[in-house]
Amino acid sequence: MEVTHVDVPFAGEGSGEAELTWGQRAMYQAMLRERSWMPMGGHRGVAGGTTVAAVAAELCYTMERYQAFRTRLRPRGEGPPAQVVAGAGVACLDVVEAGGADPIEVAVAVERSYREAEPDLARDWPMRMAVVCRGGVPARLVAVMPHLVTDGLGAAVMVDEVTRRVAGPVAGLTPLEIVDWQASPAGVRQHAGALRHWERHAAGLDAYGPRVVHGPRYRKCLLESPRLATRLPHAAARTGVDESTVLLAAYLTAIGRVAGRGTVAVRQVVSNRFRSGLSGVVSPITQLGLCAADVSGGFDAAVAAVARAALPARKHAYYDPFALDAPPTPCFNDRRSSTATAFGDAFGTSRPGTVEWSEPLPGPTEPLFLHVDDVQEQRFRAVRLMLDADTACFAPDEVEAIARAIEDLV
Repeated sequence: MEVTHVDVPFAGEGSGEAELTWGQRAMYQAMLRERSWMPMGGHRGVAGGTTVAAVAAELCYTMERYQAFRTRLRPRGEGPPAQVVAGAGVACLDVVEAGGADPIEVAVAVERSYREAEPDLARDWPMRMAVVCRGGVPARLVAVMPHLVTDGLGAAVMVDEVTRRVAGPVAGLTPLEIVDWQASPAGVRQHAGALRHWERHAAGLDAYGPRVVHGPRYRKCLLESPRLATRLPHAAARTGVDESTVLLAAYLTAIGRVAGRGTVAVRQVVSNRFRSGLSGVVSPITQLGLCAADVSGGFDAAVAAVARAALPARKHAYYDPFALDAPPTPCFNDRRSSTATAFGDAFGTSRPGTVEWSEPLPGPTEPLFLHVDDVQEQRFRAVRLMLDADTACFAPDEVEAIARAIEDLV
């Protein structure tokens, strides 16, 4: 495997030094908490006839269009770093010749090497990009970046615009403009309202654990459920709320049963892209909103209570996280691309899911973090529940019980 490097000069609009945005601060906190640079990205095929020069042009377009990709950090002692947006510079495209090897296998190896080598975010451009060639002809594209650059929805915006080579101006606010808004009277009011919400609902919340841990402390539990995919749209239609609210209510109820609590608080991931000027932003906008509800009654009552609590939780999920002493509560993230599923059996399958435990997590996590994903193949549909657990807070048997309870409740 031979690697060469192509310099890619760029010059984009907007430059300067500023505070981190609230979304960037939330990601930076998560990086410190989880002791990880939180890499995101992957590899994909390229269209036939694509040249190395065309891939370099794609990298140039990305660097010039989005401030986040030409942003580096400037450390400031014990406090949070500043962001420094460059107006121009030179990026690097790695050109990897696969030779006789399978380009997909080579791309997997390149992605793994990118993820394992932590970048210097004060010196390096945040995105690493490589094109894997066979006989000099591009076959796969690899791109890996820290979550500090953008969130999942922002990445989707970027991929779409890069694919279509959108020539118009960037939609919405740039990161530097977001910083200005957050310091404005409107931003100060938003932050103050959010702090009042958190202080009101976080008061009196008890921590989970600590308890004696047997085996690895940080673990990942998976439940892939065709039955959940089948029943979730029915539950949403019957209760008159969206599917995410049904899942969130089931999660709170399951935690309440395991922990013996009537009122349960969960931090839910909120996109914040419903806010003016933020829908098309390529920068981390997602933050955690605090949803607290009494789920001690029946499940329908729990769904109604969570539906009432979820709206203010989303409204107050935009704030400066450095000014907030957030409680170590479980977290919820519905990452599904769509919450509209056809009624009826999922291609005739409605069997319960199977619980599996994957390899231990490499570093710390929240007390419990539920990620929800779609699984859809030709004749198979399921909802995947992935629970990252701190077993000092929730023992493995409790984590399994929570996963099963979510499925059974729905």
